Amino acid sequence: MVSWNVRGLNDSRKRLVVRNLLRDWNCDVVCLQETKLAGMDCQLICSLWSCPYVDWVALDADQSAGGILMMWDRRVLEKLEVLVGQFSVSIRWQGLGDGFIWACSGVYGPNDNNLRGHMWDELIGI
Repeated sequence: MVSWNVRGLNDSRKRLVVRNLLRDWNCDVVCLQETKLAGMDCQLICSLWSCPYVDWVALDADQSAGGILMMWDRRVLEKLEVLVGQFSVSIRWQGLGDGFIWACSGVYGPNDNNLRGHMWDELIGI
């Protein structure tokens, strides 16, 4: 599993760096924070991870701030439940090899102190 604050994925050269590192790391789950992307599609996902069995859930950036992308290999994990909040993406999976059920949350917290309480309320609710 990799969790990485990428500080933006708008540049195709940066996406290539991410793709090459993910290939080298050979992981099953990837969480990218601060994508700064307002929308995701298959073409963008494939530009980031070469795994042909990739599935994903995303929280779009708010203009050019934030954004979370959670990706995983469907040969390894079956998605059971998804919760996309204002500051987080949470997924519950079951391992296809061992049946183990587990959950993971990717979080990108606000810089504004007034919003941090909302983020903690969201995480408590998960």
